[in-house]
Amino acid sequence: MSEQWAIGVDMGGTFIDVVACSSAGELRALKHPREAGELVQPILAAVQRLLDEQAIAPAQVARLVHGSTVVTNLLLEQGAGPVAVLTNEGLRDVLALARQDRRDLYTPAVAPPTPERRLFPAELRFEIRGRIDAQGEAVEPLEREQVIAIARQLRAQGIASVAVCLLFAHLRPAHEQQVRDWLLEAEPELLVSLSSEVDPKPREFERFLVTAFDAYSKPLVQRYLQSLGVALRARGLPEPALMRSEGGIAPWAEAALRPIGLAMSGPCAALQGVAASLPNGKLDGNSDSDDDDARVVMSVDVGGTSTDIGLLDAGRPLFSDTLLCGELTLRLRCADVESLSIGGGSLATVNAGGGLRLGPRSQGAWPGPAAYGLGGTEATLTDALVLLGRLPERLSGGVALDAARARAAIEKDVARPLGLDPLDAARAVVATAATAMAESVKMRAFQRDLHPADCVLVAAGGGGAQHVAEVAELAGVPRVRVIPHAGVIAALGLLAAPPTRTVERSCALALDADGLAALIDHREAMRAAAPEGEARWSLELLIVGQGKPVEVPWETDDDLATLRARFAERYETLRGQLPARFEVQALLLRGVFEQAVPEPGVNARHLRPDPARWAGCPSEGVGPRALFAATTTVWVPGGWRWTLAPDGALLLSRSGPE
Repeated sequence: MSEQWAIGVDMGGTFIDVVACSSAGELRALKHPREAGELVQPILAAVQRLLDEQAIAPAQVARLVHGSTVVTNLLLEQGAGPVAVLTNEGLRDVLALARQDRRDLYTPAVAPPTPERRLFPAELRFEIRGRIDAQGEAVEPLEREQVIAIARQLRAQGIASVAVCLLFAHLRPAHEQQVRDWLLEAEPELLVSLSSEVDPKPREFERFLVTAFDAYSKPLVQRYLQSLGVALRARGLPEPALMRSEGGIAPWAEAALRPIGLAMSGPCAALQGVAASLPNGKLDGNSDSDDDDARVVMSVDVGGTSTDIGLLDAGRPLFSDTLLCGELTLRLRCADVESLSIGGGSLATVNAGGGLRLGPRSQGAWPGPAAYGLGGTEATLTDALVLLGRLPERLSGGVALDAARARAAIEKDVARPLGLDPLDAARAVVATAATAMAESVKMRAFQRDLHPADCVLVAAGGGGAQHVAEVAELAGVPRVRVIPHAGVIAALGLLAAPPTRTVERSCALALDADGLAALIDHREAMRAAAPEGEARWSLELLIVGQGKPVEVPWETDDDLATLRARFAERYETLRGQLPARFEVQALLLRGVFEQAVPEPGVNARHLRPDPARWAGCPSEGVGPRALFAATTTVWVPGGWRWTLAPDGALLLSRSGPE
């Protein structure tokens, strides 16, 4: 039998990263520059390049896993066509009223809380008869003719997708399902999203909003994935599996049914890659190191347009139920990652008051930093790094860097307005980036009741190793680890991710003996109806009278006292002291069913030390020094030293007394 391969493809803003692992334990990687144009062709070109360079026949490829920024970009840009919303009588303006939250109390001009006028305007929000009450009982019937008439009106207006958002549908989805059947009976080409399937939880605004954005994403995402699947099949390659924001992978046809779940899948894949790169849960490959005592790992993933700060606890990525994407806040299960609008392509500008600003505007891949020579003339973070000699003449993706263009851009946009030498201006740009990243690292640690000194920073992404030591210095983190495949970590994580499915059930049960018995019955029913795989259970528990629950792991043998104690510990960690008297209620039961990673998948054989990864780099030394590896570049600042660990990672630490 010939050697089998699996391919992971992560499409970022500047590069397409491709990693291939074989059944024989081989691992290959490349970075392919992303070109302007439509979405599918750059992916095909990157995959074909890897096949050609490694002499891999399409028939040898057993599986292909893809991670993409398509949905994230849709949420950020909000430039696609509007969608229709069907809801109950009296609820048409829920999406317009929103929660009236303000992220910044001192902003003089407050933007509308949702983009409802562009994406789901009032004329496309329809009220229909029919009602489910708060106990999940039908108290008013639906009217078929009303729904059929709306479907025909949508066709006449050229609307491709519709969100069905009915009150208390999370308790009884039958009405939403019936509305979908009638819509498709009248107009089979309509794409329909149901709130009871997208987000089956209480709070109508949050449920309506994420469902509306699921419907908004469907037309483009389904066309994109169908085109990609057809193009791969035509080349003799398997159809792709997709990385989801909630962790794990799924066949593209399944993932396309709920495209909003693909948002921020790249950061989740990167965390999976970091987790896979921590051998046996140890952080430095030495059993006698103090690093082994650090339970929490923070990843610093710097790409072309953003920096993602992620968390792993005991070797597992942590997850959140809130997705922050630009100015948009969605209730969506996703990796617990904070994204900063700072990346290699972020623009460096000086405002009218003489203040240096980095981001949020970015040059992206087109025209890119001035040093790329693709037409960009504005100063970016990459240009500052080039001017300081911290990047090679040619990046691993094949992009040549022009130091003269970088210097001209820095001088024009930063040095002259600030009255600085170009080198000092470049240092100021890099310091601005490191300061913003360090503040995020400290905030993430403090939110988890951690001290940064008790964490370990792990560099990820093409630019993470350039900044991670400076970030650690500012944040007070004494230990840094640069994993060998940092530059392609998201693509590697795609091949380490297992197939998963998350099943949720809303409930409103007191956490007492009767409530626990009911929860056990719900769990067994969900287990019986769920797919194969090992289940991890959790509960969202709430102090009665408060508004936001706390997620608590639920082991199958937990008794009531254990659950209440675990809730109390988690609550005090996240929010402080518990009230003197309180009652606890279970709002949601969640089961994550995880299967084994398909073969071939990334494992310890693929991640064994490879001297070629650090070819030309001394095994130890002191900074300041730039180290150029196969898929990433490392900056070791003055006062820091590096050591090549037995497991192939590069360890950075302070060279003098702390």
